[in-house]
Amino acid sequence: MFPSFLTPVLLLVFNRPDQTEALIATLRGIRPARVYVHADGARAHVSGESEKVAAVREIIEQIDWPCAVETLYRNENKGLRAGVFGALEWFFEQEEQGIILEDDCLPDTTFFPFCAELLERYAENHEVMHIGGSNVAEKQTRHLPESYFFTKFSFVWGWATWRRAWQKMRLDLDGLAAFEAADSLANTLQNPMARAYLYDKFRATQSKQNNSWAYAWFYSILINKGLCIVPTRNLVQNTGIGDPNATHTQKADPRAAMRAGSLTFPLQHPTHQAVMPSLEQPLFYAAQKSRIRLTLWFLLLKLGLR
Repeated sequence: MFPSFLTPVLLLVFNRPDQTEALIATLRGIRPARVYVHADGARAHVSGESEKVAAVREIIEQIDWPCAVETLYRNENKGLRAGVFGALEWFFEQEEQGIILEDDCLPDTTFFPFCAELLERYAENHEVMHIGGSNVAEKQTRHLPESYFFTKFSFVWGWATWRRAWQKMRLDLDGLAAFEAADSLANTLQNPMARAYLYDKFRATQSKQNNSWAYAWFYSILINKGLCIVPTRNLVQNTGIGDPNATHTQKADPRAAMRAGSLTFPLQHPTHQAVMPSLEQPLFYAAQKSRIRLTLWFLLLKLGLR
């Protein structure tokens, strides 16, 4: 049995009892000493959702290892953007740093000490804003001798951060027009179609056509010239990929749903805190759009068909 894990953990749950139960089973092996739970409310127009929401909350109430549990149960549905933002605001009112897991993120046990060690290592390094647990480009990084690398891409399927970083969150993407006019992504992505795709995503998020908190967080890191950490091995499986009830991941994607692997300890730290330019474009293709789909998207954009 592991001793109690001291880094606080925030769980973002909603209407998926089976996945919530699997996540709690993983946490039971780690035994976090402080667990925070944000549970969104049921949508009135969705038949049977209130029962699923209630079932999820019953699972949370059954946490049985010695720990402090704080809950924020919503009576009304806040939605993904406002709900996650409100949950993180609530969490960081009480904690300086922590791990964030959505109900469909199933981590390997090494994800937890990985996050804990790096939260402490980079606590005072304000350039580092995000520690990701997933790596959908593992084939391109598994050869690296280090345990992790630095990038501009923020992977949020299991992640960790600090209050001092979250305070820089720009939910409304303030300054986006100037950011795009300066082509601020040019140093990160060589492919102009990739840059156009992300600018489009950012604009859609700002106008709330895309109900995403994750793109707002990604933008916040970029505009603050922040860095993200990604493990060279994927440490979190997204079990929500292909779920018809998911918000953004209804389509099956075997690459994105890859099983979680593990890291060995002690961690091998990079000798330089710098982005590897050769990895940024492959990370985009793996996490955002493949080369072929990006080209098709761009053609449709130019033809005014999207």
